[in-house]
Amino acid sequence: MGREPAVDQPWSGIRVVEIGDGVAVSCAGKQFADFGADVVKVERIGGGEVRRLAPFPRDRPHRDRGGFHLSLNTGKRSLALDVGTPSGREVLRRLVAGAQLALVELPPASAGGVLDAVRGAEQAPSVVVMSPHGLDGPYRERLENDLSIFAWTTRLHRHRLEGEPPLRYAPHVVAMQVGLTAAASAAGAVWGHLHDGTRRDAEVSAVEALAGNVDTSFVAWSLSGGAPSVPRRSRGTYPVGTYRCRDGYVQLTAGDSPFFQRACRAIGRPDFIDDPRFATKEDRPAHHEEFLAVFQPWLEARTKGEVFRAMQAERVLCTPILDISEALEDAQSVARGSYVAVDQPDVGRLTLAGPPFRLGGVEGDRWRTGHSPRLGEHGGEILDGLGYSRDEQQALFRAGVTG
Repeated sequence: MGREPAVDQPWSGIRVVEIGDGVAVSCAGKQFADFGADVVKVERIGGGEVRRLAPFPRDRPHRDRGGFHLSLNTGKRSLALDVGTPSGREVLRRLVAGAQLALVELPPASAGGVLDAVRGAEQAPSVVVMSPHGLDGPYRERLENDLSIFAWTTRLHRHRLEGEPPLRYAPHVVAMQVGLTAAASAAGAVWGHLHDGTRRDAEVSAVEALAGNVDTSFVAWSLSGGAPSVPRRSRGTYPVGTYRCRDGYVQLTAGDSPFFQRACRAIGRPDFIDDPRFATKEDRPAHHEEFLAVFQPWLEARTKGEVFRAMQAERVLCTPILDISEALEDAQSVARGSYVAVDQPDVGRLTLAGPPFRLGGVEGDRWRTGHSPRLGEHGGEILDGLGYSRDEQQALFRAGVTG
């Protein structure tokens, strides 16, 4: 059952069943689909979260055209199935039988029955489950979102300046990190299963994934005697942070020696190096505005590319802050093919991020992405492969088990 494998891809011949419709499980499944696995996405009858996330073409909502669906469900097959019904669970048991992997992200209250069906299948696959707090403990039934997960992991507390309220992150950062963590553990489970025949289960708690994979501040907290590590605004450490220039912004880190002295040379003011106003970090706070009165006009007269090159020539830590069009046209990304075009039916040509890592050459020729499926697009062929007759398929559809 499934598509003819592309034999040159690392996950060719591997079947993955993706159960759920959140961003995390969609992200995890993509790491297998784009490297050659046959990934069957089991979705709610009416479509779920990832299909309802903006943006949409011309701002018109459509369950087959949401931006997150189009980017994260590439190359998968879609089966719309009510896994809460006995008949739906039976379809699921047949579907996972003989598969190498099941990826599961469901509300905690409904995950148990699905996991029982998956693990009770003949030749059950390895299973990786994603949830906010894990499958045990007093918080196991809680539902969360990105913002609340950041709050639980202390990141929201520290993502601020001292004395000011927390700042939020970009949407779905947590879910993407959880999905990538799940994909990494899933790859290990599949590899182990292929080599020793042992199925392996793993669970990924969103809180633990963020605290363990992204953060390093718990050791610093311990070594500092429990003092909070929150950055402070400093008038004495400059130029540090984000600064406006003629066509956008640059990020600078040049508050300490020797970078401050190098920045002075870069802006054509080597006299500032020995100027008593700026000679030491102790002297500089009282003269912050005087430095900016020279520095800001210098920035505003130059593009961020010109600022970057001037700072780089003096070995100052500086980065231009790119928008999407600039990232696509960047010489390095063009040379490596970091972004790819995909023709999506009913939508048109889309630009997606390319290979997350390279296998077998810089062209990423072992990574291929296809278009994302319409909801339930492959239901008939999947049920055919599971041995359901056409009469049985019609009965499942009439009963609302499939869509």
